[in-house]
Amino acid sequence: MLSTLTSVIEAIEKGRIPSVILVGGDQEYLTQNAFNRLREAILKIAPDASVEAFSETADLASVIDSYRTMSLFGNQRLLLLPEVNAFVTRKEIAGLLDKALGDWSTAKTDRKRSSSAAKLLHILGLAGLDLEDRDDGIVEVLSPKKGKGTLLEMLAFARNAGMKASRGEGDAALLAEAATRGGAIGTTLLMKAGELPQDSATVEVIARAGVVISCDLTREEFDSVLQHEVQQRMTEVGVRFERKALAVLRRRLGIDRILGDKFSSEVPDLRQAIGQAERLAMFVGTGGVVDEVVVEQQISEVTGGARYELGSLFAERKPLQALAKLRDLVAQSRREDPRSPSEIHFGKYLFPLADEVRQLLAIRSFAAIHGMDVRKSMQYNRFRDSIAEPLGQYLKSNGLVRQNPHPFALHRRYEGARLYSEIELFDALAQLAEMEFLRKSGGASAEASMENFLLMQIP
Repeated sequence: MLSTLTSVIEAIEKGRIPSVILVGGDQEYLTQNAFNRLREAILKIAPDASVEAFSETADLASVIDSYRTMSLFGNQRLLLLPEVNAFVTRKEIAGLLDKALGDWSTAKTDRKRSSSAAKLLHILGLAGLDLEDRDDGIVEVLSPKKGKGTLLEMLAFARNAGMKASRGEGDAALLAEAATRGGAIGTTLLMKAGELPQDSATVEVIARAGVVISCDLTREEFDSVLQHEVQQRMTEVGVRFERKALAVLRRRLGIDRILGDKFSSEVPDLRQAIGQAERLAMFVGTGGVVDEVVVEQQISEVTGGARYELGSLFAERKPLQALAKLRDLVAQSRREDPRSPSEIHFGKYLFPLADEVRQLLAIRSFAAIHGMDVRKSMQYNRFRDSIAEPLGQYLKSNGLVRQNPHPFALHRRYEGARLYSEIELFDALAQLAEMEFLRKSGGASAEASMENFLLMQIP
Protein backbone atom coordinates (compact mmCIF):
# COMPACT_ATOMS: atom_id res chain seq x y z
CA MET A 1 0.00 0.00 0.00
CA LEU A 2 1.39 3.39 -1.01
CA SER A 3 1.86 6.09 1.65
CA THR A 4 1.79 9.87 1.36
CA LEU A 5 4.83 12.00 2.05
CA THR A 6 2.97 14.07 4.64
CA SER A 7 1.81 11.06 6.64
CA VAL A 8 5.28 9.51 6.66
CA ILE A 9 6.93 12.74 7.83
CA GLU A 10 4.32 13.09 10.58
CA ALA A 11 5.06 9.54 11.73
CA ILE A 12 8.82 10.26 11.73
CA GLU A 13 8.30 13.41 13.80
CA LYS A 14 6.53 11.25 16.39
CA GLY A 15 9.55 8.97 16.54
CA ARG A 16 8.23 6.18 14.30
CA ILE A 17 11.04 5.90 11.75
CA PRO A 18 10.46 3.13 9.14
CA SER A 19 13.24 0.61 8.60
CA VAL A 20 13.04 0.90 4.80
CA ILE A 21 11.65 3.74 2.63
CA LEU A 22 11.34 3.80 -1.16
CA VAL A 23 10.55 7.00 -3.06
CA GLY A 24 9.84 6.96 -6.80
CA GLY A 25 7.76 8.57 -9.52
CA ASP A 26 7.63 10.04 -13.00
CA GLN A 27 8.54 13.58 -11.85
CA GLU A 28 12.21 13.83 -10.89
CA TYR A 29 11.66 17.15 -9.11
CA LEU A 30 8.99 15.74 -6.77
CA THR A 31 10.95 12.54 -6.19
CA GLN A 32 14.15 14.36 -5.27
CA ASN A 33 12.24 16.82 -3.09
CA ALA A 34 10.54 13.97 -1.20
CA PHE A 35 13.87 12.17 -0.78
CA ASN A 36 15.47 15.32 0.69
CA ARG A 37 12.56 16.07 3.03
CA LEU A 38 12.55 12.53 4.40
CA ARG A 39 16.30 12.69 5.02
CA GLU A 40 15.93 16.02 6.82
CA ALA A 41 13.00 14.76 8.91
CA ILE A 42 14.96 11.71 10.08
CA LEU A 43 18.07 13.76 10.91
CA LYS A 44 15.92 16.28 12.78
CA ILE A 45 14.48 13.62 15.07
CA ALA A 46 17.87 11.82 15.29
CA PRO A 47 20.55 14.54 14.94
CA ASP A 48 23.31 12.17 16.08
CA ALA A 49 22.47 9.58 13.43
CA SER A 50 25.31 8.10 11.43
CA VAL A 51 24.76 8.80 7.70
CA GLU A 52 26.16 6.57 4.97
CA ALA A 53 25.55 7.81 1.40
CA PHE A 54 26.02 5.41 -1.51
CA SER A 55 26.55 6.35 -5.16
CA GLU A 56 24.15 5.51 -8.00
CA THR A 57 26.49 2.75 -9.14
CA ALA A 58 26.87 1.11 -5.73
CA ASP A 59 26.58 -2.68 -5.63
CA LEU A 60 23.29 -3.55 -3.97
CA ALA A 61 24.87 -6.44 -2.05
CA SER A 62 27.23 -3.96 -0.33
CA VAL A 63 24.28 -1.73 0.56
CA ILE A 64 22.35 -4.66 2.06
CA ASP A 65 25.41 -5.81 4.02
CA SER A 66 25.69 -2.35 5.55
CA TYR A 67 21.94 -2.31 6.21
CA ARG A 68 22.27 -5.48 8.29
CA THR A 69 25.36 -4.33 10.20
CA MET A 70 24.84 -3.20 13.78
CA SER A 71 26.05 0.24 14.79
CA LEU A 72 29.21 0.10 16.89
CA PHE A 73 27.91 2.77 19.26
CA GLY A 74 24.24 1.83 19.11
CA ASN A 75 23.04 5.12 17.61
CA GLN A 76 20.58 5.63 14.73
CA ARG A 77 21.95 4.90 11.24
CA LEU A 78 20.65 6.29 7.94
CA LEU A 79 21.67 4.71 4.62
CA LEU A 80 21.02 6.78 1.48
CA LEU A 81 20.74 5.08 -1.92
CA PRO A 82 19.88 7.69 -4.62
CA GLU A 83 19.33 5.26 -7.50
CA VAL A 84 17.89 1.75 -7.30
CA ASN A 85 16.87 -0.34 -10.33
CA ALA A 86 15.74 -3.67 -8.87
CA PHE A 87 12.11 -3.56 -9.93
CA VAL A 88 12.02 -4.93 -13.47
CA THR A 89 11.47 -8.36 -15.02
CA ARG A 90 12.85 -9.81 -18.23
CA LYS A 91 9.70 -8.75 -20.06
CA GLU A 92 10.52 -5.13 -19.32
CA ILE A 93 14.08 -5.22 -20.67
CA ALA A 94 13.16 -3.42 -23.91
CA GLY A 95 11.44 -0.56 -22.09
CA LEU A 96 14.27 -0.16 -19.59
CA LEU A 97 16.84 -0.21 -22.39
CA ASP A 98 15.04 2.61 -24.20
CA LYS A 99 15.01 4.60 -20.95
CA ALA A 100 18.73 4.03 -20.36
CA LEU A 101 19.62 5.02 -23.95
CA GLY A 102 17.43 8.11 -23.69
CA ASP A 103 18.96 9.17 -20.37
CA TRP A 104 22.44 8.77 -21.84
CA SER A 105 21.58 10.82 -24.93
CA THR A 106 20.41 13.77 -22.78
CA ALA A 107 23.09 13.45 -20.07
CA LYS A 108 25.18 16.58 -19.54
CA THR A 109 27.29 15.43 -16.57
CA ASP A 110 29.39 12.38 -15.72
CA ARG A 111 27.11 11.73 -12.75
CA LYS A 112 24.10 11.41 -15.04
CA ARG A 113 26.10 9.24 -17.43
CA SER A 114 27.10 6.97 -14.54
CA SER A 115 23.45 6.68 -13.55
CA SER A 116 22.50 5.77 -17.14
CA ALA A 117 25.32 3.24 -17.34
CA ALA A 118 24.13 1.70 -14.05
CA LYS A 119 20.74 1.13 -15.65
CA LEU A 120 22.42 -0.57 -18.61
CA LEU A 121 24.46 -2.82 -16.30
CA HIS A 122 21.27 -3.89 -14.57
CA ILE A 123 19.81 -4.75 -17.99
CA LEU A 124 22.85 -6.89 -18.74
CA GLY A 125 22.20 -8.79 -15.52
CA LEU A 126 18.56 -9.31 -16.45
CA ALA A 127 19.57 -10.70 -19.83
CA GLY A 128 22.25 -12.97 -18.38
CA LEU A 129 25.06 -10.95 -19.95
CA ASP A 130 28.34 -9.65 -18.59
CA LEU A 131 30.28 -6.49 -19.35
CA GLU A 132 33.20 -8.65 -20.49
CA ASP A 133 31.12 -10.13 -23.31
CA ARG A 134 31.83 -8.98 -26.87
CA ASP A 135 29.96 -5.89 -28.09
CA ASP A 136 28.36 -7.66 -31.05
CA GLY A 137 27.08 -10.41 -28.75
CA ILE A 138 25.52 -7.88 -26.37
CA VAL A 139 23.93 -5.96 -29.25
CA GLU A 140 22.54 -9.19 -30.70
CA VAL A 141 20.88 -10.18 -27.42
CA LEU A 142 19.50 -6.76 -26.48
CA SER A 143 18.55 -5.92 -30.10
CA PRO A 144 17.93 -2.18 -29.61
CA LYS A 145 15.42 -0.82 -32.13
CA LYS A 146 17.54 2.30 -32.35
CA GLY A 147 20.61 3.65 -30.64
CA LYS A 148 23.17 0.94 -31.37
CA GLY A 149 25.92 3.57 -31.41
CA THR A 150 24.72 4.96 -28.08
CA LEU A 151 24.73 1.46 -26.59
CA LEU A 152 28.36 0.94 -27.64
CA GLU A 153 29.32 4.31 -26.11
CA MET A 154 27.71 3.31 -22.81
CA LEU A 155 29.51 -0.05 -22.77
CA ALA A 156 32.86 1.68 -23.35
CA PHE A 157 32.12 4.19 -20.58
CA ALA A 158 31.19 1.43 -18.11
CA ARG A 159 34.36 -0.54 -18.86
CA ASN A 160 36.61 2.51 -18.54
CA ALA A 161 34.97 3.33 -15.19
CA GLY A 162 35.58 -0.20 -13.91
CA MET A 163 31.86 -0.89 -13.42
CA LYS A 164 30.40 -4.38 -13.23
CA ALA A 165 27.08 -5.85 -14.33
CA SER A 166 24.56 -6.50 -11.57
CA ARG A 167 23.00 -9.84 -10.77
CA GLY A 168 19.82 -8.86 -12.62
CA GLU A 169 16.80 -10.57 -11.13
CA GLY A 170 18.94 -11.49 -8.10
CA ASP A 171 18.98 -7.81 -7.07
CA ALA A 172 15.19 -7.78 -6.83
CA ALA A 173 15.23 -10.96 -4.74
CA LEU A 174 18.02 -9.58 -2.54
CA LEU A 175 16.15 -6.34 -1.90
CA ALA A 176 12.87 -8.13 -1.20
CA GLU A 177 14.58 -10.45 1.28
CA ALA A 178 16.28 -7.53 3.04
CA ALA A 179 13.00 -5.64 3.34
CA THR A 180 11.23 -8.70 4.74
CA ARG A 181 13.88 -9.61 7.29
CA GLY A 182 14.69 -6.02 8.15
CA GLY A 183 18.03 -4.46 8.90
CA ALA A 184 20.01 -3.88 12.05
CA ILE A 185 18.21 -2.25 14.97
CA GLY A 186 18.03 1.52 14.53
CA THR A 187 18.99 1.39 10.83
CA THR A 188 16.89 3.00 8.07
CA LEU A 189 17.45 2.43 4.35
CA LEU A 190 16.17 5.39 2.30
CA MET A 191 16.08 4.69 -1.46
CA LYS A 192 15.12 6.74 -4.50
CA ALA A 193 14.04 5.28 -7.84
CA GLY A 194 12.57 6.51 -11.09
CA GLU A 195 9.05 5.59 -12.17
CA LEU A 196 7.82 2.68 -10.06
CA PRO A 197 6.65 -0.26 -12.19
CA GLN A 198 3.11 -1.53 -11.73
CA ASP A 199 2.49 -4.98 -10.24
CA SER A 200 6.04 -5.28 -8.93
CA ALA A 201 6.36 -7.93 -6.24
CA THR A 202 9.47 -6.21 -4.86
CA VAL A 203 7.67 -2.89 -4.40
CA GLU A 204 4.80 -4.69 -2.66
CA VAL A 205 7.20 -6.37 -0.24
CA ILE A 206 8.86 -3.03 0.60
CA ALA A 207 5.44 -1.43 1.13
CA ARG A 208 4.47 -4.18 3.59
CA ALA A 209 7.75 -4.03 5.48
CA GLY A 210 8.25 -0.27 5.37
CA VAL A 211 7.05 2.65 3.27
CA VAL A 212 6.66 3.28 -0.48
CA ILE A 213 5.90 6.82 -1.69
CA SER A 214 4.90 7.43 -5.31
CA CYS A 215 5.53 10.91 -6.71
CA ASP A 216 3.65 10.49 -9.99
CA LEU A 217 1.92 13.60 -11.32
CA THR A 218 -1.12 13.70 -13.60
CA ARG A 219 -2.09 16.47 -16.00
CA GLU A 220 -5.08 17.31 -13.81
CA GLU A 221 -2.88 17.74 -10.73
CA PHE A 222 -0.16 19.79 -12.42
CA ASP A 223 -1.61 23.29 -11.89
CA SER A 224 -2.31 22.86 -8.19
CA VAL A 225 1.08 21.22 -7.52
CA LEU A 226 2.91 23.94 -9.46
CA GLN A 227 1.13 26.69 -7.53
CA HIS A 228 1.84 25.01 -4.19
CA GLU A 229 5.52 24.43 -4.93
CA VAL A 230 6.08 27.96 -6.25
CA GLN A 231 4.41 29.57 -3.24
CA GLN A 232 6.40 27.36 -0.89
CA ARG A 233 9.69 28.33 -2.53
CA MET A 234 8.76 32.01 -2.54
CA THR A 235 7.86 31.92 1.16
CA GLU A 236 11.27 30.43 1.94
CA VAL A 237 13.12 33.28 0.18
CA GLY A 238 10.74 36.07 1.21
CA VAL A 239 9.37 36.92 -2.24
CA ARG A 240 5.74 37.46 -3.25
CA PHE A 241 4.82 35.73 -6.50
CA GLU A 242 1.52 37.10 -7.80
CA ARG A 243 -1.10 34.69 -9.14
CA LYS A 244 -1.30 36.59 -12.45
CA ALA A 245 2.48 36.32 -12.78
CA LEU A 246 2.26 32.54 -12.42
CA ALA A 247 -0.40 32.44 -15.15
CA VAL A 248 1.88 34.42 -17.48
CA LEU A 249 4.82 32.15 -16.62
CA ARG A 250 2.78 29.07 -17.55
CA ARG A 251 1.75 30.63 -20.84
CA ARG A 252 5.24 31.77 -21.82
CA LEU A 253 6.77 28.39 -21.00
CA GLY A 254 4.18 26.63 -23.16
CA ILE A 255 2.61 24.80 -20.19
CA ASP A 256 -0.93 25.97 -20.94
CA ARG A 257 -0.63 24.79 -24.51
CA ILE A 258 0.57 21.32 -23.48
CA LEU A 259 -2.19 20.90 -20.90
CA GLY A 260 -4.77 22.29 -23.33
CA ASP A 261 -3.95 19.71 -26.01
CA LYS A 262 -6.68 17.10 -25.57
CA PHE A 263 -4.88 14.70 -27.91
CA SER A 264 -1.76 14.58 -25.74
CA SER A 265 -1.01 12.72 -22.52
CA GLU A 266 2.22 14.66 -21.89
CA VAL A 267 2.80 16.13 -18.44
CA PRO A 268 4.93 19.31 -18.46
CA ASP A 269 8.27 19.33 -16.69
CA LEU A 270 7.69 20.67 -13.19
CA ARG A 271 11.39 21.23 -12.57
CA GLN A 272 11.63 23.67 -15.48
CA ALA A 273 8.79 25.85 -14.19
CA ILE A 274 10.09 25.84 -10.60
CA GLY A 275 13.58 26.69 -11.83
CA GLN A 276 12.33 29.71 -13.77
CA ALA A 277 10.26 30.86 -10.78
CA GLU A 278 13.33 30.64 -8.52
CA ARG A 279 15.36 32.60 -11.07
CA LEU A 280 12.76 35.37 -11.05
CA ALA A 281 12.79 35.38 -7.24
CA MET A 282 16.56 35.91 -7.26
CA PHE A 283 16.08 38.70 -9.80
CA VAL A 284 13.68 40.73 -7.61
CA GLY A 285 15.49 39.85 -4.35
CA THR A 286 14.22 39.25 -0.82
CA GLY A 287 11.14 41.33 -0.09
CA GLY A 288 10.47 41.86 -3.79
CA VAL A 289 7.41 41.08 -5.87
CA VAL A 290 7.28 39.00 -9.04
CA ASP A 291 4.44 40.39 -11.09
CA GLU A 292 3.31 39.78 -14.66
CA VAL A 293 5.49 42.64 -15.96
CA VAL A 294 8.64 41.00 -14.56
CA VAL A 295 7.71 37.68 -16.13
CA GLU A 296 7.02 39.29 -19.51
CA GLN A 297 10.40 41.02 -19.40
CA GLN A 298 12.51 38.12 -18.16
CA ILE A 299 10.96 35.02 -19.76
CA SER A 300 11.07 34.74 -23.55
CA GLU A 301 7.93 33.13 -24.88
CA VAL A 302 8.21 29.72 -26.52
CA THR A 303 5.33 29.49 -28.97
CA GLY A 304 3.62 26.18 -28.43
CA GLY A 305 6.43 24.97 -26.21
CA ALA A 306 6.16 21.35 -27.35
CA ARG A 307 9.01 19.60 -29.12
CA TYR A 308 6.70 17.54 -31.32
CA GLU A 309 5.44 20.72 -33.04
CA LEU A 310 8.77 20.97 -34.84
CA GLY A 311 8.13 17.63 -36.54
CA SER A 312 4.53 18.54 -37.35
CA LEU A 313 5.60 21.75 -39.06
CA PHE A 314 8.14 19.78 -41.09
CA ALA A 315 5.47 17.23 -42.09
CA GLU A 316 3.16 20.02 -43.24
CA ARG A 317 6.03 21.46 -45.29
CA LYS A 318 6.14 24.76 -43.47
CA PRO A 319 9.93 25.25 -43.31
CA LEU A 320 9.93 28.90 -42.20
CA GLN A 321 7.55 28.18 -39.30
CA ALA A 322 9.62 25.08 -38.44
CA LEU A 323 12.78 27.20 -38.39
CA ALA A 324 11.12 29.70 -36.04
CA LYS A 325 9.97 26.84 -33.82
CA LEU A 326 13.51 25.39 -33.74
CA ARG A 327 14.95 28.72 -32.64
CA ASP A 328 12.27 29.06 -29.93
CA LEU A 329 13.01 25.61 -28.57
CA VAL A 330 16.75 26.21 -28.56
CA ALA A 331 16.24 29.54 -26.79
CA GLN A 332 14.28 27.73 -24.08
CA SER A 333 16.93 25.01 -23.86
CA ARG A 334 19.65 27.61 -23.39
CA ARG A 335 17.72 29.21 -20.53
CA GLU A 336 17.49 25.84 -18.80
CA ASP A 337 21.16 24.95 -19.39
CA PRO A 338 23.23 28.02 -20.31
CA ARG A 339 26.56 26.21 -19.93
CA SER A 340 26.04 23.62 -22.67
CA PRO A 341 27.42 24.45 -26.14
CA SER A 342 25.23 25.29 -29.11
CA GLU A 343 25.86 21.86 -30.63
CA ILE A 344 24.06 20.20 -27.73
CA HIS A 345 21.07 22.54 -27.82
CA PHE A 346 20.49 22.16 -31.56
CA GLY A 347 21.49 18.50 -31.76
CA LYS A 348 18.79 17.30 -29.37
CA TYR A 349 16.12 18.22 -31.95
CA LEU A 350 17.57 16.05 -34.71
CA PHE A 351 15.75 13.00 -33.38
CA PRO A 352 12.20 14.47 -33.40
CA LEU A 353 12.75 15.41 -37.05
CA ALA A 354 14.09 11.95 -37.88
CA ASP A 355 11.09 10.32 -36.15
CA GLU A 356 8.72 12.44 -38.21
CA VAL A 357 10.48 11.49 -41.46
CA ARG A 358 10.34 7.78 -40.58
CA GLN A 359 6.62 8.02 -39.87
CA LEU A 360 5.98 9.77 -43.17
CA LEU A 361 7.88 7.01 -44.95
CA ALA A 362 5.86 4.38 -43.08
CA ILE A 363 2.61 6.06 -44.12
CA ARG A 364 3.66 5.94 -47.76
CA SER A 365 4.66 2.29 -47.30
CA PHE A 366 1.25 1.49 -45.77
CA ALA A 367 -0.48 3.22 -48.68
CA ALA A 368 1.57 1.25 -51.22
CA ILE A 369 0.77 -2.07 -49.51
CA HIS A 370 -2.96 -1.33 -49.56
CA GLY A 371 -3.03 0.09 -53.08
CA MET A 372 -3.87 3.63 -51.96
CA ASP A 373 -2.86 6.76 -53.84
CA VAL A 374 -1.29 8.83 -51.08
CA ARG A 375 -1.10 11.83 -53.40
CA LYS A 376 -4.85 12.27 -53.14
CA SER A 377 -6.23 14.14 -50.13
CA MET A 378 -8.73 12.32 -47.92
CA GLN A 379 -11.53 13.91 -45.91
CA TYR A 380 -11.02 13.52 -42.16
CA ASN A 381 -14.22 11.64 -41.33
CA ARG A 382 -13.52 9.04 -43.99
CA PHE A 383 -9.92 8.71 -42.85
CA ARG A 384 -10.97 8.29 -39.21
CA ASP A 385 -13.57 5.62 -39.97
CA SER A 386 -11.63 3.51 -42.46
CA ILE A 387 -7.86 4.03 -42.22
CA ALA A 388 -6.84 5.52 -38.87
CA GLU A 389 -7.02 2.28 -36.85
CA PRO A 390 -5.08 -0.05 -39.22
CA LEU A 391 -2.53 2.68 -40.00
CA GLY A 392 -1.97 3.31 -36.29
CA GLN A 393 -1.48 -0.42 -35.71
CA TYR A 394 0.97 -0.54 -38.62
CA LEU A 395 3.08 2.25 -37.11
CA LYS A 396 2.95 0.65 -33.66
CA SER A 397 3.87 -2.85 -34.88
CA ASN A 398 6.92 -1.44 -36.66
CA GLY A 399 8.11 0.36 -33.53
CA LEU A 400 7.54 3.88 -34.87
CA VAL A 401 5.05 4.89 -32.14
CA ARG A 402 4.44 3.53 -28.65
CA GLN A 403 0.67 3.70 -28.85
CA ASN A 404 -1.91 4.29 -31.57
CA PRO A 405 -1.91 8.00 -32.46
CA HIS A 406 -5.15 9.94 -32.27
CA PRO A 407 -6.92 9.96 -35.68
CA PHE A 408 -6.69 13.74 -35.92
CA ALA A 409 -2.90 13.80 -35.42
CA LEU A 410 -2.50 10.81 -37.74
CA HIS A 411 -4.59 12.50 -40.43
CA ARG A 412 -2.28 15.51 -40.35
CA ARG A 413 0.71 13.25 -40.94
CA TYR A 414 -1.15 11.43 -43.72
CA GLU A 415 -1.83 14.73 -45.44
CA GLY A 416 1.82 15.70 -44.92
CA ALA A 417 3.01 12.50 -46.60
CA ARG A 418 1.38 13.77 -49.83
CA LEU A 419 3.75 16.73 -49.88
CA TYR A 420 6.96 14.69 -50.12
CA SER A 421 8.13 11.99 -52.50
CA GLU A 422 9.80 8.86 -51.15
CA ILE A 423 13.09 10.03 -52.65
CA GLU A 424 12.83 13.34 -50.79
CA LEU A 425 12.07 11.56 -47.50
CA PHE A 426 14.93 9.07 -47.84
CA ASP A 427 17.24 11.93 -48.74
CA ALA A 428 16.04 13.91 -45.70
CA LEU A 429 16.67 10.92 -43.42
CA ALA A 430 20.17 10.49 -44.85
CA GLN A 431 20.89 14.20 -44.29
CA LEU A 432 19.75 13.99 -40.67
CA ALA A 433 21.95 10.93 -40.08
CA GLU A 434 24.92 12.73 -41.63
CA MET A 435 24.27 15.81 -39.48
CA GLU A 436 24.25 13.67 -36.33
CA PHE A 437 27.53 12.03 -37.35
CA LEU A 438 29.21 15.34 -38.15
CA ARG A 439 27.92 16.91 -34.95
CA LYS A 440 29.55 14.20 -32.85
CA SER A 441 32.77 14.10 -34.85
CA GLY A 442 33.55 17.80 -34.89
CA GLY A 443 32.22 18.47 -38.39
CA ALA A 444 29.79 21.12 -39.59
CA SER A 445 27.90 23.22 -37.05
CA ALA A 446 24.57 21.66 -36.01
CA GLU A 447 22.96 25.12 -36.00
CA ALA A 448 23.93 25.90 -39.58
CA SER A 449 23.20 22.36 -40.79
CA MET A 450 19.71 22.18 -39.28
CA GLU A 451 18.68 25.63 -40.42
CA ASN A 452 19.93 24.90 -43.92
CA PHE A 453 18.13 21.53 -43.87
CA LEU A 454 14.79 23.16 -43.01
CA LEU A 455 15.18 25.90 -45.60
CA MET A 456 15.88 23.30 -48.28
CA GLN A 457 12.32 21.98 -47.74
CA ILE A 458 10.78 25.14 -49.24
CA PRO A 459 8.59 23.92 -52.13
